[in-house]
Amino acid sequence: MRLLILIIALVAGIVQDVEALSVSHSIKAEIGMFDAGEKKFEYSFFGERDYDVKIIFKTRGAFRAIYPFDATYHAVGTYDKTRFYPQDYFYDTKAFKHRTKEIVYENGEPIYRISTKNDKKRKDEIKTDSQYKTSNDMLTLFAELTRQILDGKKCDFEQYAYDGKRYTKVSVKYSGKEKLKTPYFKGRAMKCEMKMKTFDDDDSGLFDNDEPVYIWILNDEKTGIPFLAKILIESTQFGKLEALTTEIEVKNAK
Repeated sequence: MRLLILIIALVAGIVQDVEALSVSHSIKAEIGMFDAGEKKFEYSFFGERDYDVKIIFKTRGAFRAIYPFDATYHAVGTYDKTRFYPQDYFYDTKAFKHRTKEIVYENGEPIYRISTKNDKKRKDEIKTDSQYKTSNDMLTLFAELTRQILDGKKCDFEQYAYDGKRYTKVSVKYSGKEKLKTPYFKGRAMKCEMKMKTFDDDDSGLFDNDEPVYIWILNDEKTGIPFLAKILIESTQFGKLEALTTEIEVKNAK
């Protein structure tokens, strides 16, 4: 479920080139027969220099009885024409255990992580793999993908994410345009296919490494800002997953 939330964060908004922009999404997800969860997602870009991404998620309904989960994720940093430089990444999750993690960066490189598990705290230095030296947290990858799309390269993207322990290869491929209609939005959407491969033999995520994640992006009728309209994963541990944006709020768009 943690990986699913970060996937939604990664693809949840594509922005125009403006001095400052903040976009808030309300998203609901269904897994199999369950009304699985609801999420508030907000990202901001400031002066083509700083970014801020935040997610608040919780399971709901019958699915919450199976998997009671509440989470907050937050990432901040800076960027220029060459790369993104995260400054701080933090999450706080409550399921059957309470966990937090903070990754502190220096010049865009992770230096140490501070983690807690049921109030037991520890601090560890981070030693990164040299071949993945510029890997960022998953929310910063979202910001990198956004910048690439702003540069006219659609959603074709490949990068490595690092959560303080594991590396994940994220690959996104443009699949063309098609008509989309949900109970909340409709129009001609850009469709993309994403795959994520985590380099951990013991990984037991919500879905398999080779399972594609399909995403559809529409343009907001009022502002022209592209946004995530739908996510679909055909097969997870609990059945098909569908996530739909139910409402968006755009601030400071031109």
